[in-house]
Amino acid sequence: MKPTFGILTALLGTLIAVAPLRADVPGPIRTSPDGRHFVDRDGRPFFWLGDTAWPLFTQYSAAQAEAYLANRSAKGFTVVQGVLVWGHGSGLEEKTPVANPDGERPWLEGDPARPNERYFTHVDRLLAEANRRGIVLAMLPTWGYYVKETKALHAGNARAYGRWLGRRYKDAPNVVWVNGGDRIPTGFDDVFRELARGLREGDGGAHLITYHPCGWRSSSQFFHDEDWLDFNMIETWTEWAKIYPAVVADALRAPRKPVVLGEGAYEDGPEYPQGPITPLVVRRQAWWTAMAGGFPTYGQNQMWRMEPGWERAFDAPGAGQVCRMKEILTALPWWELIPDQGVFATGVGSERTLNAAMRAKKGDRALVYLASPTTVFLHLDKIEARRARATWISPVTGDRKDAGAFETGNLTGAVFPRALTQHFRTPDFWEDAVLLLEAE
Repeated sequence: MKPTFGILTALLGTLIAVAPLRADVPGPIRTSPDGRHFVDRDGRPFFWLGDTAWPLFTQYSAAQAEAYLANRSAKGFTVVQGVLVWGHGSGLEEKTPVANPDGERPWLEGDPARPNERYFTHVDRLLAEANRRGIVLAMLPTWGYYVKETKALHAGNARAYGRWLGRRYKDAPNVVWVNGGDRIPTGFDDVFRELARGLREGDGGAHLITYHPCGWRSSSQFFHDEDWLDFNMIETWTEWAKIYPAVVADALRAPRKPVVLGEGAYEDGPEYPQGPITPLVVRRQAWWTAMAGGFPTYGQNQMWRMEPGWERAFDAPGAGQVCRMKEILTALPWWELIPDQGVFATGVGSERTLNAAMRAKKGDRALVYLASPTTVFLHLDKIEARRARATWISPVTGDRKDAGAFETGNLTGAVFPRALTQHFRTPDFWEDAVLLLEAE
């Protein structure tokens, strides 16, 4: 590690001392009765806003991990994804899993049936620190490489390993289990099933379980109807323009389960045909996910790869802007909003410039995300009031601008409402925009 990293770590360590702590996670989190979102242990809606730190348990020093968690907590992230048995990521894996900062490896003599207590003591510490910061850790028991390529984890030991993990973290309030690890299960379905069954046996169902696939896929393609899969996880990676239809498709499946975009395109990532991955693309990914009824996960290329200067990427623009999205949504009863492209009279757009809309079940508000500078016509009669107040909200800063008040065509005394539409043009110099319509 270069000397400049040590200086940065020291500075970040200083910030930890002054960063305010959030309350402990009121978990374990569960799925809502209607299957559309997450709730905490008291039944209150829980907004999943994820971040990606695959090497958290292995390659981050204690100081780096604590600085990272403090930063994410202060920004407003609620979930962090990390891998317990890691080998540097797909295409870069080592046959022997990476050791943690104490030099300990996860399995004694490489045997998953013999977890290394000293290795998991470090996991315990990070889990406790994340809980103090109000963060749920979505933990992958292993990267898929150790199932499909090395076959270290197989049908004969996966259940025992899962059971051991489940028992160890049974009482942790801030754990979610993520099966898979950037692999499709085909040909190894039994191994991943055994791992899930072991987790469930170990913790008695205390924690949610999902599956992280690879490429342009969803867990629903393989395990949607299985009782251990509590919610679906999607990876789009290079195909970021397909996020909205992918999330909607899973959100409409029966039985209904929450949907998480677990891996989209990483900010500043170099390998995307539909690049570059700018803050605007990061915002589009997050807003499309939410507008389709799902929950977004952010990722930054330098940070997960731990490239030179990676600690400075903690404050990459996209990280702050996806948290701005959370602030905008959580200022509303977001769990009452449902996708409704019928809000548009014209101007839905498509693919990389898709526009999206949601409306409240009660009909008192609608929310519209415009992915590029544009003009649209909206059906104001979606608002069940005589008049609707419109407000522009910047997805970058959260700044608000009055957009006027308009007749909706509803409650006029006529048998049928008047089908009134109104045109809206994004504010000058905004790359994208959010429009809030509320009953006046």
